[in-house]
Amino acid sequence: MTIDPNYSVGFSFARQWGVRLAKNFNDRFWLAASLENPQTTFAVNSAAAQNFAFGGLGAGGGLYNATANYSFNAMPDIIVKAAVEPGFGHYEVFGIFSRFRDRVYPCVEPVPGLTCATTAQGAYNSSKNAGGVGGNGRITVAKHVEFGLHALYGNGIGRYSASGLPDATVNADGTLAPLRSYQGLATLEFHYPRLDVYFNGGEDYVGRRYQTDAFSGKVVGYGGPTFSDSGCYAETAPSSNSGFGFGSISCSGNTQRVIEGTFGFWIKLHSGPKGRLQLGPQYSYVSRDAWTGTGATTGTFVAPHGVDNVFYTSFRYYLP
Repeated sequence: MTIDPNYSVGFSFARQWGVRLAKNFNDRFWLAASLENPQTTFAVNSAAAQNFAFGGLGAGGGLYNATANYSFNAMPDIIVKAAVEPGFGHYEVFGIFSRFRDRVYPCVEPVPGLTCATTAQGAYNSSKNAGGVGGNGRITVAKHVEFGLHALYGNGIGRYSASGLPDATVNADGTLAPLRSYQGLATLEFHYPRLDVYFNGGEDYVGRRYQTDAFSGKVVGYGGPTFSDSGCYAETAPSSNSGFGFGSISCSGNTQRVIEGTFGFWIKLHSGPKGRLQLGPQYSYVSRDAWTGTGATTGTFVAPHGVDNVFYTSFRYYLP
């Protein structure tokens, strides 16, 4: 029921190409499976070596003629779902299977005993399996009250979150490392002939994963406690006069969780053979926490945190 087209934090979805097959069993039980366009959302500390590649640049297009990036996933994402309506509510269980792939260059940072004539010598493809399981439930109480729950848990499922969390980071040896993640959402709605009221509360979470590079001695990965967050609460002047660039700061800011609470309602002004008019406001409180990193002085730590308050209004006419 939200105005925000990105839905609410905690809701799992993706807008992507796919092919789907579904079977209806007497309007009580459904089974479905789909093959969907894969991608890899990625995040890593800048200390990572240049010993891996997992995608390439695409042609520019779309809004602002932006360049699209495409990853080398080994296969489509596979999604399966079962749904049942026993007469009191709607319930679902589902699963996602993904397979990430990158190209690893072991001679960029040679390991002991490895003789390398060039940095591309010995390059190989590395694939990692990932996926998650989840469930949905929705039930109507006392005719006017509707309650819903959604949850998804697994590895490498960050891009299915409304927050756009990363799927993976990288190990020191250049292989991809899927990140543990969960997404959860609870909804409460009240429906009346001329009024709908809704409350949503959700969370997206992604775990930290890091290791020390034996060649450089630097920590590589996502959410490492030695990553610098010293500038996360600082602002610097722009470094150029183009009007499109702010000053650079030292802030790894690797997201740990995003939490959102939403309240809104719709007033149905008119409903008839000519269509329906309705209007409504919405308020969302969004909180983002990052993994703890090092502060500006030795021995200090910073846990970056940010809050946003978002207001929407909408006036809609629905064709009959």
